[in-house]
Amino acid sequence: MKLMRRLRVRRRADLEGVLGKAMRGEILGFDDVMNLLDEAERKLSEEPQLVKLKGKTVFIGDTHGDFETSARALRKFLSEGYNVVFFGDYVDRGDEQIENVNYLLANHLKEDKLILLRGNHESPVINMSYGFMEALYHVYGSEWPYAYIRYNEVFSNMPYAAIVDGIIAVHGGVAEGLRSLKQIESLRKKDMVPRNKIAFQILWNDPSEVLDTFGENLSRGGGVKYYGKAAVEGFLRANKLKVLVRSHEAYPDGYAMLFEGETGIEGLEHMLISIFSCSYYGVTPKAAVYDGRKVEVVSI
Repeated sequence: MKLMRRLRVRRRADLEGVLGKAMRGEILGFDDVMNLLDEAERKLSEEPQLVKLKGKTVFIGDTHGDFETSARALRKFLSEGYNVVFFGDYVDRGDEQIENVNYLLANHLKEDKLILLRGNHESPVINMSYGFMEALYHVYGSEWPYAYIRYNEVFSNMPYAAIVDGIIAVHGGVAEGLRSLKQIESLRKKDMVPRNKIAFQILWNDPSEVLDTFGENLSRGGGVKYYGKAAVEGFLRANKLKVLVRSHEAYPDGYAMLFEGETGIEGLEHMLISIFSCSYYGVTPKAAVYDGRKVEVVSI
C-alpha cells in the first residue's frame, strides 16, 4: 500500500519535456522517469506479442547500456525509412544502461517504426544481479525500489517477437514445444518473471550446430535449451517462414550465420542469423539489414 500511495502522488510532468531530456541522453529526475515509464507501459501494453511489420527492416542485437550504439543505429536507420527492431537486453553491464533504456523508450513513444522486443535481462530474475538495480540505487537513492519495480513492469509488456516477409525475430530462439505463431501471440503480458515455458525459452535458448532438435543448456541454467537445425527448419517450414534472426550471444565477429539451407531470400544460405550490438564485449556492433529483397549484416 505504501508503494501504491507513493506512486499515486507523483507530480505529472510535461511529457514532451521528459521525452526531450531522455532523447538527449540526460538522466531523468524521479518524477520524470516515472512519467516516462507510465507512458511507455501504456503504449507497450497495447502492442501484440507478435508484431507484424511491412517493408525494409533493420534488426539490432543486445545493447546492454551501449547508449552511443543505440543512438547511432536509430539516427541512421530511422532517417532512411527502416523499421528498427531491437532484440532486448537494454540494461545490465554497460556504463549507460539507464540512459540507454530511457532513450529507447522515449523514441518508441515518438516513433511507430521502432519496435522494442523483450530480452532475458528484461526481468528482475536477471537485472537485480547484473547491474541495473545497482545503477538505479546510485541515481535515485531511497526511491530506487519504486523505479526498479516500474521498469520491470514496463519490460513485462514488451513483445516477444516480430515478423516481416517471412523473417521472424526473437531474442533467444526456438522453444521446445513451440510449433505455431499463435502460441507466441497468446503469451501473457505483465509476466515479470516468465513462467510459461515457451516464453522463457524464447528469451533464453541458444542455437547449436551439433544438435538436431533440443538438448540441455547447462551453461545458462535450469530449463534453458540448445536447439539444432532440425528444430529451426521444422518451425520455419510449419509456419511458412524463411529465416530466424536473434541475438543473445556475443560472437567474436559480432554475428554468426548458422544452419545452412534454402531460405528463399536472395543470397542468404543460412536459416539463422545471430547478431550482437554492444561494443562493451569487445566486438564491433552489428545489425542485420533487410532491404525488401536480401539480408545483409553491417557494422553500426
